[in-house]
Amino acid sequence: MPEQLLTVLKLCLLALLYLFFLRVLRAVWAEVTPPKAAAESAVVPPPSKPPKIKSVRASKKGSVPTKLTVVEPIARAGADFPLGGDLTLGRAPGCSVVLDEQYVSQVHSRVFQRDNSVFVEDLGSTNGTWLNGVRAVGQMHARPGDRIQIGNVILEFR
Repeated sequence: MPEQLLTVLKLCLLALLYLFFLRVLRAVWAEVTPPKAAAESAVVPPPSKPPKIKSVRASKKGSVPTKLTVVEPIARAGADFPLGGDLTLGRAPGCSVVLDEQYVSQVHSRVFQRDNSVFVEDLGSTNGTWLNGVRAVGQMHARPGDRIQIGNVILEFR
């Protein structure tokens, strides 16, 4: 009977190894695949509740942001990134804005201009991209004074 028990234990160990391997593959697949086409084409209107920085938004109403500025963490505060074309944000060295933070995906999100407007789009990141405290779904319109949060990093459109 101990021989049969050893065989059962070997099979259980083998099954656990396969499950672990599949879990790792699933995590890697989720990190490298682009978001679904339906999420890319959907344009979601801005949230109805006003952002925390109402005075900045009101003073520049109707204007288009020209740069993205790091607000937090304090060590990186003040870093500016001009908006032009596509900006990709993430941990990967190939991103336009490299954010070396624990909760930021390799290619986390993108900021782009279209028809004289600026949009923010999450690229299927694990922890999401937040625009003025609302999780970004699809392409969300951004205005001066709006803030995006990616992991522990907060950036403001100016």
